[in-house]
Amino acid sequence: MRFFRKQGVAWIMTILMVLFAIGFGLAKARVSPSGQQPGQAGSYSYYVYDDAGVLDAGTEESLRARNRQLDARMGVVIACVTTNYGRDDLGSFAMDYAQDIGLGSHDFIVVLDISGENYWLIQGSGLVGLFSDDDCQSYAWDYMEEPFAQGDYDAALLNLTQALAGWYADHDLN
Repeated sequence: MRFFRKQGVAWIMTILMVLFAIGFGLAKARVSPSGQQPGQAGSYSYYVYDDAGVLDAGTEESLRARNRQLDARMGVVIACVTTNYGRDDLGSFAMDYAQDIGLGSHDFIVVLDISGENYWLIQGSGLVGLFSDDDCQSYAWDYMEEPFAQGDYDAALLNLTQALAGWYADHDLN
């Protein structure tokens, strides 16, 4: 046991433990659900992630254009995600996704779970006083339910994001 009492051994053990902790942390680090990070130079996504492959190219471009306009005018975006998640905790999935892609406190994220036949709209923490959880449910139901139930995911997202863009236009977030 005298071996472990030597100062050199203690330093080596400390360095090994730190390296192990760093390696373990990197291995467990979150990875963006889609390969792209929005906001990076050359990023094509502009907060639109069709991971389920159900949106038309024209719809994706319309959603991106709307986000570019919102970002330029107000510094906000509405992240749109389609997925085949298929589990009961879609709200948690949406929160994690919002964190992974770096959404801000005045942004929205809408997630369409195609295989789970569900959708979820979440507002950023800075909007909670202006746009409640009940408002999220109401907007999602009013603007998405019918087209979503019919499998028209393009119309569901376009309707909702247009309504949310209108809401942004009516509210001063500064």
